[in-house]
Amino acid sequence: MKYDLTKKRSRSAQRTLDAFSEAMLTLIGQKNFEKININELCDLSNFPRATFYNYFDDKFDLLDYCWYLLIAEAHLDELSNKPQYTLLEACNYAFDHVYDLFKHREVLLKAIVANNSPTGSLITSFITSVRFTTRQLFYQYFDTQKNNLPTKLVADHVSNTILLLIEWIFLKNHDVSKAEAHNYIEKFLGNLC
Repeated sequence: MKYDLTKKRSRSAQRTLDAFSEAMLTLIGQKNFEKININELCDLSNFPRATFYNYFDDKFDLLDYCWYLLIAEAHLDELSNKPQYTLLEACNYAFDHVYDLFKHREVLLKAIVANNSPTGSLITSFITSVRFTTRQLFYQYFDTQKNNLPTKLVADHVSNTILLLIEWIFLKNHDVSKAEAHNYIEKFLGNLC
């Protein structure tokens, strides 16, 4: 992202980032992402194009920021405070947080899916962002765990399992409770648990 998220943000910068992200989330809930242009984003956020380009390279950069914000709502980083968890407990914990995010944002996500193909670039970029975040989390988490498999391989497997279930439930519209999903996770992870 063009804007450095690691530096302290002024109120003005935060207001600007919030306005553009809200505009993007509103528009992708109303129309196909490919049809959204910078002028619409600027009109809806009440900022000029020059301000947009001070913060973002293009609409894809803004979209990445929106995904960053949504994923942060899941509080996945809190798993690092749970080193005592077994692999299964950690997987269920991460799954529950992603599941809760999707439930909390279900109206928005349904609108996005209604206006954008589930296999299109918008949905794919969101799933990729969630997968990247969960992988990074599990890379760090399993670094402290003892097992006979490569840490990154286990982390990839776990994050892919979580995302497979999330896609199955929310993008393919299967009614699965958290308890059922936990059972699936345990079966998918089999000997790792």
